[in-house]
Amino acid sequence: MNAEILYHIQSGPFWDWRVAMDLFLGGAGVGALLFAVLVDEGFKGKYRHICQTAAWLSPLLIAAGLFLVMSKLGRPFHLFLAYTNFNPTAPLWWGGVFQPIFLVGAIAYAIKWTRAPLVDSSRKWLGRLLGPLALIVGVYHGLLLSVMVSRPLWITGPTVVAALLAFASTGIAVVMLVHLIRMHVAGRSDDKHHVAEFLDDLHSVRNILVGVLVLQLFTCFLWWLSLKLGALQDQQALMVANETTGPMFWWLGIGLGIIAPLALGAIAVLRGEATHRRLQMTMIGLTSVLILVGGYFFRLALVLGGQGHLPINIVF
Repeated sequence: MNAEILYHIQSGPFWDWRVAMDLFLGGAGVGALLFAVLVDEGFKGKYRHICQTAAWLSPLLIAAGLFLVMSKLGRPFHLFLAYTNFNPTAPLWWGGVFQPIFLVGAIAYAIKWTRAPLVDSSRKWLGRLLGPLALIVGVYHGLLLSVMVSRPLWITGPTVVAALLAFASTGIAVVMLVHLIRMHVAGRSDDKHHVAEFLDDLHSVRNILVGVLVLQLFTCFLWWLSLKLGALQDQQALMVANETTGPMFWWLGIGLGIIAPLALGAIAVLRGEATHRRLQMTMIGLTSVLILVGGYFFRLALVLGGQGHLPINIVF
């Protein structure tokens, strides 16, 4: 009797665009909720509309990302097994446990922004409770790739830090973009006094965004340097990633998503955007689009590039 062993080998990378989209949407959702909480705390409910935008975007983005990654991994109902299998050292366990809880809390928070008055203590306390939970979910999205210890491209410290910073930049960008669209549709963008006050008050938010983008750029440089000067397998991982997804990462992820928004913002400042409100609004919308497009391709290039086939090193 002959025994046959059949192997089923998947062609191409196991983690595809859906995992990258989950990292992108989930990170943006976390950033959106933190945006709503911080603006509510800082301005005491003054900017109700933008907080509504951020609060509702958060659960929608989180749910969309969770659906995509479950469709890729399969057996979505097995997600609830995380509550019966205690494993706090696994980032996937943290995501399986805390992401659904955060999603429910984010929905409740969004509903409170729809129904509650401008100043609501229960909404504020719910936001304060969700803040640490949002950070846990954000860390999960940053550490998800690090569980693959056989992938040198994913387990470096700067890679994790860059992913964590990305949820802040994409979260702010998606809120600002959608809110500008809401302002235009509602006709509030024609109110020069409202637009000027809104832009001046949220100038600190733009400063935070600039700081995050600069830190991302510096962190990516450290990531490249750690691989370039690292062990042989790190150098090979960088070489393979550059060959497979290098143009996507450097031109779209870094160039389009980080360098271009910083350059456009600098140009707007030099041209005196404070006296040209229409230019300021246009630049905010354009840079937000660039950050979001670049943020997705940054993750996609990282996910696909990290799964390239490395050469086998034999030492005699």
